[in-house]
Amino acid sequence: MIYLILTFILLSLLFFILYMLISTVMSSFYAKRNFYGSIDTRRNIFFFYLVKFLNTFSHVLKFIRLKIFIDYIDKTDKMLNVFDLSDIKINPYTFVFIQILSMLVGCFISIFIFGFDILFMFCFGLLFLILPYLKIYEQYNKTINEIVKQIPDVSSLLAVMLSSGIDFNGSLNKIITILDGCLIKELKNIIKKMSLGVNIKTAFEEMAEKYNIVQLDTFVKTITMSLETGTGFADSLNKISKQISDDNVAIAEKKAHEAPVKMLLPMTILILPTIFILLFAPFVISFFKSGTLF
Repeated sequence: MIYLILTFILLSLLFFILYMLISTVMSSFYAKRNFYGSIDTRRNIFFFYLVKFLNTFSHVLKFIRLKIFIDYIDKTDKMLNVFDLSDIKINPYTFVFIQILSMLVGCFISIFIFGFDILFMFCFGLLFLILPYLKIYEQYNKTINEIVKQIPDVSSLLAVMLSSGIDFNGSLNKIITILDGCLIKELKNIIKKMSLGVNIKTAFEEMAEKYNIVQLDTFVKTITMSLETGTGFADSLNKISKQISDDNVAIAEKKAHEAPVKMLLPMTILILPTIFILLFAPFVISFFKSGTLF
């Protein structure tokens, strides 16, 4: 029975690879004629068809109504919304399906190396199941931290430009040419939305809702309130810049104080046993060879 299941999985993977090869060749042909708009590179087309193929199977997962699974889907969706993938959108169900495929790959690797050992299959499958989530979790935290660090610089620079007499739109246009990073990419998207007729307040609120960061919410609320009232723009931005900078320093100091405590566990597990082995191994070897400790 198990051989039948593995054969079916293997044939499914072969069918998937064949489908991807045909899709890539055909999409590369059509891309030269600009049938896909901004998706004009071979890598993006391949990724586009990969997501499209997996979407057809991921809808099955929507029938799972377990609370723990729904909570995981919501958390994954929040992290996936942070990524800028142009026209390609990965929904959380597709991502879970990618995790399942990754788990199957891990099981096949375990079978290839260790044979049909249930323990190794479980360990490899669990490891490959977690790896995609760890990747997006790491990227999500990296993006959030970068945005929090950039807010004081953007606030200070925006306040200086507004104080010098430049209007708000002109200040934004100058900032995106001077600085670079995740927050600057979002400001560029805001400028694009404004050029399409979207209200500036709505554009900033959508950015704050996308990331749901306390510091970014404060930054956006300050801008929207100042635009509505028209007073104290530069002063408010300077206060926000100083406040967030102080918060970042406090967080860095807290992490520095927590570092020695966090290092105790790896030291206890990895370093101390090695020291004991180096110190007492000669005595143990001597005892087994001669019956004495010296």
